[in-house]
Amino acid sequence: MLLLFFGPVWSGQAQNLPETSPKYKITRQVFTRLTYVFANSRPQPHLEIMARKSGTPNIIAQYQPGSRPLIQLSEEVYDLCRKLGKDSVNALAVLLSHELAHHYEKHDWYYTFGIGKASVETSKKDIERFESEADFYGCFYGEIAGFSTGRVFPKIIDLLYQRFGLADQLQGYPTKEERKAIYSKKQTEAGEMVAVFKTGQFLYFIQEFEDAASCFEYLLNRFPSREILNNLSAAKLQQALALYQAKEPPGFVYPVELDAKSRLTAIHRAAPAPFKATLFRQLLSEARRYAEKSREIDPAYVPAYINLASIHSLGGNQAAAIGVINELNSAKLTGNAYTIRGIAHYKNKQPENARQDFELAKQQHAYMAHYNLDLFNKLEASVMGNLLDWVESWFAQEELTASQNKAKVNKTELKGAEKVSASLPDKAPRVKVSEKPYLLIQWQPDNNYLLLGVQTTCCRYLVRYTQKEYAGKNSKNFGQSSTSTALVKQYGTPAYTYSAALGEYWIYRNQKRVFEIGPNGQVVSGLSYTVSD
Repeated sequence: MLLLFFGPVWSGQAQNLPETSPKYKITRQVFTRLTYVFANSRPQPHLEIMARKSGTPNIIAQYQPGSRPLIQLSEEVYDLCRKLGKDSVNALAVLLSHELAHHYEKHDWYYTFGIGKASVETSKKDIERFESEADFYGCFYGEIAGFSTGRVFPKIIDLLYQRFGLADQLQGYPTKEERKAIYSKKQTEAGEMVAVFKTGQFLYFIQEFEDAASCFEYLLNRFPSREILNNLSAAKLQQALALYQAKEPPGFVYPVELDAKSRLTAIHRAAPAPFKATLFRQLLSEARRYAEKSREIDPAYVPAYINLASIHSLGGNQAAAIGVINELNSAKLTGNAYTIRGIAHYKNKQPENARQDFELAKQQHAYMAHYNLDLFNKLEASVMGNLLDWVESWFAQEELTASQNKAKVNKTELKGAEKVSASLPDKAPRVKVSEKPYLLIQWQPDNNYLLLGVQTTCCRYLVRYTQKEYAGKNSKNFGQSSTSTALVKQYGTPAYTYSAALGEYWIYRNQKRVFEIGPNGQVVSGLSYTVSD
């Protein structure tokens, strides 16, 4: 934590910025994304920004455990972060992710950002261990959430020591340079984990699900978080879906599915490989195990419920699929939750319940909700005709609409769409994730992006991830984002989409680009890639 106080711990009488303040809104936006990737069964801590006021202690950032866990940040420190210009949000993420690491790793002592008054009840050795853990997890989860926490840490530390006139050696804590060295070491360790995680995401996006699963399995022993477990479950489930589609005609689109058009593409191919029932059951069993573990870590994590329901439905247990979704509080039911319950209701011969769920899914703009509802109505029609012809016609009309909406591509690319034009040097760090199937990863972070070299059994990929950007009223120096509307005008409708933490990923396979769309329709990050044999 970053708590600078001189005298007794502040009693909490300081005035806080209102939640309507632009500064609070921007901090909350960063805080929300961080808590999403950190979250486990522990309650989310409260967030406060202490307003400037003479006579208050010099608090930078602090975590207070207890029955009402609290993370506080001072307004003065917020303003200090803004001095880092385009890295201002990253600086905020450094401070917040460190405090959140203390909370979610159960460091239940009154924490500062490692700069402050040492506790007489906590030894220097324990303080260094707690701070080291917070540095590592803060850096890792900060990077996973899309922030350049590792690169910006030394910058914000220097600013804080200078602004508050701190001595390089504070009682009970490492020196400033030792602190930087410790963080640098942890950043190197976390950098490998981030590279593996991002590679797993990328391989999932391009539907290399077996390789994606290898990445998440590699991370599992070190970071058994709800998100990694759920991603591993989804990768296994996607492999099971591919087998399921080999024996089933085109039908409803499960919400976990990335590419609804993959079924249509398969129509024009040679006969699919024989359905492997044993492998199908094994994949569903593994997917179920990981989804259940994800749910155990955080019983409120909705994606785990959706995956579990999909697994039960594909396995033929529609009642169990319905029951999993019914366990959720009605206020937490997302469009995808209604979709999978609607599919299960239909397969369980409950058409009216299915209709209600499909309609609710469409109202919430769930993935492929329009198609699923149209298909339901078609299946319920007394004269159905040829279902395969109808599916082909539906997607053909969607393609026509997309081409009509697509404008001529501008010479200036949207943010996050820059082409990959560089290769990784031989000295770039590397890790072999798997021997069979073969998977080797190299990585190189830069100021504004992460460059990955991915070697699989069949292909070489060069992937460029751009950092996230945030926009808001009066958010000077906190980035500007393009909109999803501009994206459609430039590239057309995406080939397929994937539910993200707080929005969607849009995948453009032909252009070899992926964009993350925020909850307000902002393009908040992106990646581009090249591929060779």
